Amino acid sequence: IFMLHRVSVFEPNKLYPNENMKVTPLFLEKFILQLRENGYEFISLDRLYEILINDESVENNVIFTFDDGYADNYDIAYPILKKYNVPFTVYVTTSFIEKKAVLWWYILEDLIINNDKLVVSKGMVFNCSTQKEKIDSFFKLRKVILAFNDADFIGQFNRLFQNYKIDLYAKTIELTMTWEQIKSISEDPLCTIGGHTKNHYALNTLSRDVIHEEILAANKMIEKNIEKKIEHFAYPFGGRNEVGKREFEIVNDLKFKTTTTTRRGNIYKEHKGYLQCLPRI
Repeated sequence: IFMLHRVSVFEPNKLYPNENMKVTPLFLEKFILQLRENGYEFISLDRLYEILINDESVENNVIFTFDDGYADNYDIAYPILKKYNVPFTVYVTTSFIEKKAVLWWYILEDLIINNDKLVVSKGMVFNCSTQKEKIDSFFKLRKVILAFNDADFIGQFNRLFQNYKIDLYAKTIELTMTWEQIKSISEDPLCTIGGHTKNHYALNTLSRDVIHEEILAANKMIEKNIEKKIEHFAYPFGGRNEVGKREFEIVNDLKFKTTTTTRRGNIYKEHKGYLQCLPRI
């Protein structure tokens, strides 16, 4: 199972931590052709579920998944996947589609690119005149932001950058899909829409009740818009630092066909017993 986020051309004036979330359209197309030339078959998550449940012997199967719900999945990736008849899954974070998410990593990138120096709360100063300084500042401020409390994230973010005028939702409007686009691709048999919570919080920071609310309320909203049941789920972040045994057990109780992590690995027959924590690449 391959995990992607964005499909878009690289922008040389941007910062590589964000650019690394992309593959280019040319790369995606060449990768599809290379896999096909090497005898790989493209399948859906539903087909994977059948294979595992029925103990089928297969090899050289590939699944494409896209996390979050970026607009370029619809505008750029979808036409390429359609051209080559490749099944794919989009895991939707509903706050992205509702334009209520703060894509702070892109806001931070613009602040750093557009300023030679950032003066943030408590008088902290970050020099951003060279490319190296910009990258260093990005990672230092990223660490600060990741430590924010989810309950007061916007307040903490605004206080950190109180010296700057910021539109919290401009990037969300620019970069994420609409419900109309989600509905449109969901009607294509090639596409599976999966759940990815309301707010993309790390689940290990949440109580059991809040985890249920994050997952089930999001799925209900998606199902209302696409008129299909959500049967597949991806953990936000999804690494060993964000999800473990407790989260796997909670999500397993929700009876999805499959759930995917960001732990790296291939799929084997033995994953029939681990459908709640499948690895991706």
